Amino acid sequence: MTRAADLVEREAGRLAAALRPEALAVVVPGCPGWTVADLARHTGGVHRWARAALGTAPDGSPGEEPSGPQDDDAVPAWFAEGAAALVAALASVSPAAPCWTFAAVEAPATAAFWARRQVHETALHRWDAESALAAAGLGAALDPATWLEEDVAADGVAEVAGVMLPRQVRLGRTPALPGALALESPSGRWVLGGGAEPVAEVSGPAPSLLLLLWRRTALVEELDSGRLALAGSREAAERLLSGALTP
Repeated sequence: MTRAADLVEREAGRLAAALRPEALAVVVPGCPGWTVADLARHTGGVHRWARAALGTAPDGSPGEEPSGPQDDDAVPAWFAEGAAALVAALASVSPAAPCWTFAAVEAPATAAFWARRQVHETALHRWDAESALAAAGLGAALDPATWLEEDVAADGVAEVAGVMLPRQVRLGRTPALPGALALESPSGRWVLGGGAEPVAEVSGPAPSLLLLLWRRTALVEELDSGRLALAGSREAAERLLSGALTP
């Protein structure tokens, strides 16, 4: 899983670069209640948890996600250590290797699940960190349409449609969508919900669609900017996107 390992390494490296002393206390708009240090604690804990899961049998348990050091100044080194260990694990394991996952109903319980999940986990939280710094005047603003490669973001959209949303419904975290919404980018087309013909279609670059699904941007904002386009009922699209589509 060389590409996944490379992507996690790159995205984690960019997040690590954001963990400057003056940035650790900056609030993160995409994760209300968190600072940049909190964001790194969470992501570093997830990296360690994912690495443990890669070595855990499908019917086992990887344990709890580590919480990280309380001292903000210790977070950057702790984060970098966990990211490096995860990258090494992803680079050495077969994608077909059986292991524990949290979505065995929605996807095969193999290492490929974690490779995909950690690419998107790390990329999204890199967006969170860099966007937080930009909002605080400590970095450059990101373009929602180009912040991630089209094909990588398209796989993230597919993960939401095929794994994350079905799992949210199965766990009772959100009701089944009361209709279908189509999403289209240059890389593919996906439908959220099932059954009837989609009541609306949102189209545009996959990086923008991915941010929309993870509630980092709003439909009105993306439509007004011209990054995304809508066909069909705007009211219905907003209603379908308003649920807890992702954790």
